[in-house]
Amino acid sequence: MRRKQFITTFGALWGGVLVGQSAGFTGNSKPVSELLRSASDEETFWKIIREQFVFPGDYSYLNTGGIGAVPVLVSNRIKTRMDELEIYPKPGHDLEKWHEIKEKCANLLGTGVNKEELALISTATEGINIILNGLPLTKGDEIITSTHEHPALHIPLLNKFKQEGITIKTFQPDFRKGLGNVERIEKLISKRTRLIFISHVTCTTGQLFPVEEIGKLARTKRIWYALDGAQATGSMKMDIKKWNVDFYTFSGHKWVLGPKRTGVLYVREELLDTLKPTTVGAYSDNGYNVIEGSLSYYPSAQRYEYATQNEALFHGLGTAVNFINTIGLSRINEHNRNLSEQFYNGLKDIKQVQILSPEQQTYRGSMITFKLKDKNYHDLASFLSKKRIRVRVVPEANLEGIRVSFHIYNNESDVQRILYEIQNFRS
Repeated sequence: MRRKQFITTFGALWGGVLVGQSAGFTGNSKPVSELLRSASDEETFWKIIREQFVFPGDYSYLNTGGIGAVPVLVSNRIKTRMDELEIYPKPGHDLEKWHEIKEKCANLLGTGVNKEELALISTATEGINIILNGLPLTKGDEIITSTHEHPALHIPLLNKFKQEGITIKTFQPDFRKGLGNVERIEKLISKRTRLIFISHVTCTTGQLFPVEEIGKLARTKRIWYALDGAQATGSMKMDIKKWNVDFYTFSGHKWVLGPKRTGVLYVREELLDTLKPTTVGAYSDNGYNVIEGSLSYYPSAQRYEYATQNEALFHGLGTAVNFINTIGLSRINEHNRNLSEQFYNGLKDIKQVQILSPEQQTYRGSMITFKLKDKNYHDLASFLSKKRIRVRVVPEANLEGIRVSFHIYNNESDVQRILYEIQNFRS
């Protein structure tokens, strides 16, 4: 999306309302729409975007893969809606607004996804549990996953193993050849394989799996296909229908830059009656009668929702999705990957650095993981923290590395700063 188009769309969405006052953060009280109009180049444009966040000027936040920062307009929306709900308290939530939020989230996932296939949930972890516990899996049924999954997937898988006796089959990701991951998965498939469940982008090395090719394999073999999208949604354009994805879940608090305890679950419409709701309550049903013993589930993915919600959080999620969509997923992806590639190439010039992220650029995302061969990774993380640089240690899969995430509030100075300090630590 070009700058003029961005500004036009921005004004239409928020029409003159401040996206967040720069006053108190930059000393400038002009509306952001006016500031954007004054942006004469890309550097200025992204500087204005960064000013929508409350980071101190000397702080480099490089851990969006852990948790995304919330822009001021999202914080303001949550606070305003909280106050509104207390002025006129009411039970339940506004379903019309609820559906509007789902419509916005559906657009993040690609063409053809409709709001009836989405449930608003608390986190990707909840979505993973709904999928694993709702599918008709029995003792001996096999699930294929990678050794590089987040605990949010590995722990529920092990819980399912302990409770139901399912079989977990794992593959070590292929870092040299992206499509090699399709081959590794195919070798694990047997007559008992029921589900392939992996990350869209791994939390360990930022590896982008060949999700479309894996989807074709799953569909050919008649195996269910689920993706943990926590590290992907909000950072790139997607097309989960084209990829033959059956189930997809993501958290609102990472790359989408929404509030904590918000998330989304996608269930392909044809599988709504296959994936049984495991926790239900008000809003899950389309009618019930305890005397007659009858219960009808809601005829959409709303069946996986239940009980009183903190409506203000999901209004904040909707505002965050507006913000992401306004900038444009393609533009965000280009910005993020330019920074991550600068960092990746810069690491090559530092002695004793071992880059753990994939070698093929196609299968690298916005996160780069590395280690210093002769240094303790916790010591490096602590050193960077003292320099006001926030990264994440990666003990998972015994990597003992450092993960660096780049998103819309980062810039080239963040790249140069962390490379300088890694060299500093190395010396």
